[in-house]
Amino acid sequence: MGALTPQWLMDFESNMQLLTESEYERLSSNLWWSKFMKTRPSSTKRELVAWLLSTAQIESRDVGGQMPFEDMVSRYTEYTNLDAGAGLRMRKQQLEDLDGNGLDVASQWSRDIGAYMAYWPQKQLVNLMKNGATAGNNSYDGVTYFNNAHLYRDDNTATFANIFTGAAASTPSTDPNDAGYPGAIVLDESVSTDTALVNLSKAFSYIRSIKMPNLSDPRFLKPVALIGPPRMQNRLVQLTSAKFLAQAAASGGGSGDVEAVISAWGMTAPVIADELAGFESDTTCFLACEQISSSQLGAFVYVEREAFKIDYYGMFDDAQLARAQEFEWHCTGRNVAGYGHPFLFYKLKAT
Repeated sequence: MGALTPQWLMDFESNMQLLTESEYERLSSNLWWSKFMKTRPSSTKRELVAWLLSTAQIESRDVGGQMPFEDMVSRYTEYTNLDAGAGLRMRKQQLEDLDGNGLDVASQWSRDIGAYMAYWPQKQLVNLMKNGATAGNNSYDGVTYFNNAHLYRDDNTATFANIFTGAAASTPSTDPNDAGYPGAIVLDESVSTDTALVNLSKAFSYIRSIKMPNLSDPRFLKPVALIGPPRMQNRLVQLTSAKFLAQAAASGGGSGDVEAVISAWGMTAPVIADELAGFESDTTCFLACEQISSSQLGAFVYVEREAFKIDYYGMFDDAQLARAQEFEWHCTGRNVAGYGHPFLFYKLKAT
């Protein structure tokens, strides 16, 4: 190939852009992060989010009695957008020389960066999930996101748990649901399938006992999806779609009809997250829930100040192109992922 021309460079970049967009669309269709993390557009470096906790309730009153008034409870959390990106740098000779592999390098980078632009939010979500019980990774109520002492509201000591671990009924004595706390939830192959089904139902029972911040009405939480490692794929599929499960001798032996039970749960197909392979001995799962009243921010939030984009040169003139000895393409974005409502996401540990 001879010297570069402005038209050749423009065609070259058009091909790069096409490869990036194609790979972005291809990978996006196979990702699952958007099911559990809501995207929130941002217009500032620091996004201050107010979380309104529903406390309204109607009360009976005598004729002429005083009208009760209530304050909406709110909590605030701040998300600071961070720069994220990557770049490709190529010398002019790589593009001019047929044996310089310039076209191959640019094409591969375009595919890779397109895929990673799509994958980036899911990577951030998995990091939040894995580290949600680690000190410093706090929810808006000041405790770690996965915790057994989340406050219902700031003006009382009542708590609830969104992590199942340890012994049953081990949550603080102030927990209104303490008697129903199941402790560790064992779902892996160390227990029989029917035992795993019972364990899962205990988690569901506790979750559905969680109340609104007024501590009177149920929150009407509904478990919708299990997320687990590849090693647990068969077991999680069984627990969410089986018609019959083998029963232990104590349960009468034989095969038990569980189709109606599982159907009544209304769970979607489990998400098998390759990112969880090897995490906590492949025995930990996560459970996503929804509530009857929609949540604007959900269990996790992806704040996006600037969507990822790649800066291209466009049409150079001959003089500009003659002076260029090196070319750079920058993929840049500004965003941050953070924790949302802890009552919408649960960690199920086997110990």
